[in-house]
Amino acid sequence: MRVIHNINIMKQLDEILMILQDSNWNDCSGIKEGLAISKNQFREVIYFLQNQQLVELNNGGIRITLKGEKFLELPH
Repeated sequence: MRVIHNINIMKQLDEILMILQDSNWNDCSGIKEGLAISKNQFREVIYFLQNQQLVELNNGGIRITLKGEKFLELPH
């Protein structure tokens, strides 16, 4: 598994989870457009979130999992 070193990407990880906290399916491309990261960085963050079981993907859509919701509740 790749380790995400860039602090900016870690902030984007949190931002993506915050966007997804409504538990609905969201369009990946729409979320990417609202973030200040490259397409490759976005893929890396999504890959990380999926491997950690914080999000699930389906046909270009993404939504937060129960584990992801619990992660958001933790103090940062």
